[in-house]
Amino acid sequence: MKEETDTGFEKKVLDGLDAQDKRIGEIKTEFRTQTQKVLDDLGRADKEVKGALEDLTKVKNQVNTSYEELTGHYRKLQNAVQLNARSSFKSPIARALANEELRFSLNAAARYIIAVKSGELGTLDPAYAKHVQEHMGKLKALTGVDSSLGQATVPTQTFNEIFDTLLEFGDWNTLGVIRIGMRTMVLPVATARPQFYWIGSMTGGTSEGSTITSGTFGGGQVLLIVQTLAVLMYIARELLADSSVDLAPYVLKQMAESVAWGMDTAAFIGTGNADQTNAGYVGLFNAPLANTNMATVATTGNTTVATTQLQDWVNVLLTVSPQVLSRKPMWWMHPQMIAKACLITDKNGRPLFQTWLEVPNPGSIGSILGHPVHPTAIAPATDGPNQPIAAFGEPDGMAVGIREDLELATSDDIGFPQNLRAFRTLMRAGVKMKTVAASTSLKPFAVLQTAAQ
Repeated sequence: MKEETDTGFEKKVLDGLDAQDKRIGEIKTEFRTQTQKVLDDLGRADKEVKGALEDLTKVKNQVNTSYEELTGHYRKLQNAVQLNARSSFKSPIARALANEELRFSLNAAARYIIAVKSGELGTLDPAYAKHVQEHMGKLKALTGVDSSLGQATVPTQTFNEIFDTLLEFGDWNTLGVIRIGMRTMVLPVATARPQFYWIGSMTGGTSEGSTITSGTFGGGQVLLIVQTLAVLMYIARELLADSSVDLAPYVLKQMAESVAWGMDTAAFIGTGNADQTNAGYVGLFNAPLANTNMATVATTGNTTVATTQLQDWVNVLLTVSPQVLSRKPMWWMHPQMIAKACLITDKNGRPLFQTWLEVPNPGSIGSILGHPVHPTAIAPATDGPNQPIAAFGEPDGMAVGIREDLELATSDDIGFPQNLRAFRTLMRAGVKMKTVAASTSLKPFAVLQTAAQ
């Protein structure tokens, strides 16, 4: 009995030890599980922190990119605003003078001229002297300039700005403006192209091996002769002596206004006379002097703008070469003539002149018979019998050649009694209409004239 009791006790003890070993194993397993969980959590936390840093970097980069994009859009907006201002007739003088390089170049040229003439080149601001001397050798002086005068040339880079200013200031920029580098430029004009011929079994007896009939090319040439356009102006010596006075606004304003006046005169109302006002050039409103077939005379009795009829204006479109009507032609008229044309109506009471709201035309105040109208201040404004009232045609039919040459010269002698200093500006330019006398096929323009009676 006692032996059985001992055996049972031993079994219980062993079972207890096994249970403890098992529990210890479970604890170890749970410990390892919890330990791995903690390690996994730490690893996951490390990945999350790393991911958060990567996201932060992306955000930073996106912010930088957004800022750069925003800056780029802002610059585009500024450019658009400037372009809109230019197209809205903002003063080209103010636009040009906003260019610091242009202002500095003009001041340097003027100061250099003064210093050379007065023999005080050593007192000239070194920055001005360096700027002029660096560019003097790069430019070609005009022929026929009095070498006894103090001279300075405007740098080519600056001339681009001046050219653009003049282009916007006058109305001659609406014609075919080209830059040329020679005194006489040959402009070819075509009056006929080679005739075409079919060859084959259905052409009346010819075959694929038949001889091709030769054609001829018809045409000729006109010469654009460049001459010197000169402007003389006076500036008080007191202004020149004051180093704080900015010469750029005065010099540029006078230069632009006078040169544009001369260019408009030659391009629009030149009579062909060999004098210092017309220089032998025939202007657009005198086109019949170059080719009599470019005149459109209103119906008898229509002696004023208000009495002209729709048919008179339609006849203008029928006078030009047919090809002109598909090449973006336009009208040129004096602003007062445009106002009078507004009173003309067709048989249904509809006005001849349509505003830009009625017929949209970018850059135009309105249109006549579907073609834009450009107000031209220098155009004829006399409303009476046998007077030109409107010109119509293709802008490229009139070549306006501009040389990239500009020179300033000064003299004290001519303005000595008034204590003035004279400045002379020279520019090379010329205009030429692309037609030949009595041509019936080469008619890039037509001029509407009122009836003689």
